[in-house]
Amino acid sequence: MASSSFILFLYLYYIFFLSCASQDTAQFKDIDLGSTTSALDVSPTPLYGHSSVRSSKDVILCDRVRASGHSRLKLRSYVNSVRVTLTPSVLIPERKHSKIQVCFHRNASLGLCQCENENWKTVENGIWQAVMSPYDDRFIDVKFIGDVSGSITVAVEEDIKRWRLVFLALGFVLFLLAPIISKSVPFYYSSSMAIGIILVILILLFQYLILLTAGR
Repeated sequence: MASSSFILFLYLYYIFFLSCASQDTAQFKDIDLGSTTSALDVSPTPLYGHSSVRSSKDVILCDRVRASGHSRLKLRSYVNSVRVTLTPSVLIPERKHSKIQVCFHRNASLGLCQCENENWKTVENGIWQAVMSPYDDRFIDVKFIGDVSGSITVAVEEDIKRWRLVFLALGFVLFLLAPIISKSVPFYYSSSMAIGIILVILILLFQYLILLTAGR
């Protein structure tokens, strides 16, 4: 009886936790690969616990965007990748782009702008980019530090990688021909020589780059 009550308590707690998590994630903006809208404008708001007075040094504006991928049943996107791009508004001066930081993660339970310091990346040259799987769900936390105000645009674009299909087919063919190729003496020596030549070229290129960086 006691074990049944304990299991029921754990079940109810699990349902409550899922409902809270869904409420927490629902408040953030969402951009879906399956939708017609592939870009979203975001204006970060003052983070709780930090001053919202512009003259104060303790001003942090923050917001979160969720990038939702496809269903895994959509096999057509198997070989593709998704490029996530963040660009500041033209109203934000370029000298202030260094005060815009981005954290790209998949932890839905993480608090807003609570990423570790090493996970924050600065917007450089007016753009920030990252790559994700088309079946993945990621979160983009955007943080403005100091006297930065304005909006940013988050866009997702699915890149078609047809060359991956070529290598997949080539690997499958080699897998089927493995019993025959493994007994072929010409293939054995030619592949060994090709690997050796590639290694020699890489070693020479590495030495050249060392001399080039040393100014010689």
